[in-house]
Amino acid sequence: MREASDPPVIRRTLSQVFHGENLPPQPPMEVIRVGDLRDADLFLAVDLVASLTGASTPDEVKSGAESLLRELARKVRLRAEDSEKTNVALALPEKKHLEEVKGRWTDWVWKRVAYDGNPAPDFDGWVRDLTALADAIRGEGVRVTFMAGESGSVLEDMGYEVVRVDIERALPKLGYPRDPSVAWFEQPILMNMALDIRRGEEEVARAFFQREGLAPVFRPRWWRNGEVLVRAKAEGGNFILVEGDKPALFTGIGVRGSNVAALKLIHDFLASKGLDVEVYGVPLPGYIKDWRTGAVHLDVVMMHAGPVTFVSPGRMGFYSLVKYGDTLEIVELGQVFRELGIEVDEITAEGSEITMVNGLNLGNGKIVVDSFNRDANRYLEREWGLDLIEVSIPQIEAGGGGARCATREFYK
Repeated sequence: MREASDPPVIRRTLSQVFHGENLPPQPPMEVIRVGDLRDADLFLAVDLVASLTGASTPDEVKSGAESLLRELARKVRLRAEDSEKTNVALALPEKKHLEEVKGRWTDWVWKRVAYDGNPAPDFDGWVRDLTALADAIRGEGVRVTFMAGESGSVLEDMGYEVVRVDIERALPKLGYPRDPSVAWFEQPILMNMALDIRRGEEEVARAFFQREGLAPVFRPRWWRNGEVLVRAKAEGGNFILVEGDKPALFTGIGVRGSNVAALKLIHDFLASKGLDVEVYGVPLPGYIKDWRTGAVHLDVVMMHAGPVTFVSPGRMGFYSLVKYGDTLEIVELGQVFRELGIEVDEITAEGSEITMVNGLNLGNGKIVVDSFNRDANRYLEREWGLDLIEVSIPQIEAGGGGARCATREFYK
């Protein structure tokens, strides 16, 4: 338990090779030497159970392991990106945490001014954006629930359903609940955030799901590679599950992209559930100093809308993907989508590079999108007949996300 709570991690940062001062945050590379642990297999087991259940004593780990084994034995139904949504969660950051961003915009990778001209971040603006999203989603017959801490009283006074969670540290980007979890079936999977400033959001997601009666069943944590354990980097906004003629999982490879540890652990977990899902890595542009031109997650360069997937070829390694299997193989994107039976299209309109293809797919051709991208939205309607629900979300966009980033669907 002591090793699981305080493991002997070796951290390597990129600051030693990147020139400049006041650089945007870069994720560390973290490993544990197997020789520094008393029992590597026991460490992996205890760490996984504790991170999924919040267990802090041996008895709690034993009980958590038993319940986890029961959950793992359950059959699952795969839910792709365009599956019909039944429950959607949003998250409200604490007002005091948003205030910490001001004066440290680069540290938090945040715009100083939103596209409506208002300063960012602004708590009242966040409330307006989130409630506008909530109203639009509820208008389509989908249950909406907020996860929030002390600031949740604002939403409760407005009549919204709120699940209170403990927020133990400053997490101003909590308003993007897409990232700390994924929901590919009823049992949630917790992620492993790359940046120090966002670690802790996974525990908030875990508490929320547990209070909804949903036990998280997996978390990509540490992958054993010879004599070292490599920490997985996995964030929900970086995964898009597509079914087509067969299931395929796409994930971004970049500054905060999925590393080999994450690919290995997720691939093997899905296989253990009897799911034959091919996993593809998509190269993304990163950043050293100018984070505005980078793309940290796949869902700001790719959107699956059902019969068509929209991409931004200038912001991704469009023609070459990395297919994960027994070996890593370079494959052609066009051939992959041909096999999936899905068309690929590009939106050639002006708008926000963050939210242009970052829409929440409710299923049945309905997508919640940022109203700021007027020309792009008209193209989606005219060319593909999609039913768009447009919402103005300037504060959410300023923090680096769109309608998909600010939501997390789940199934019960």
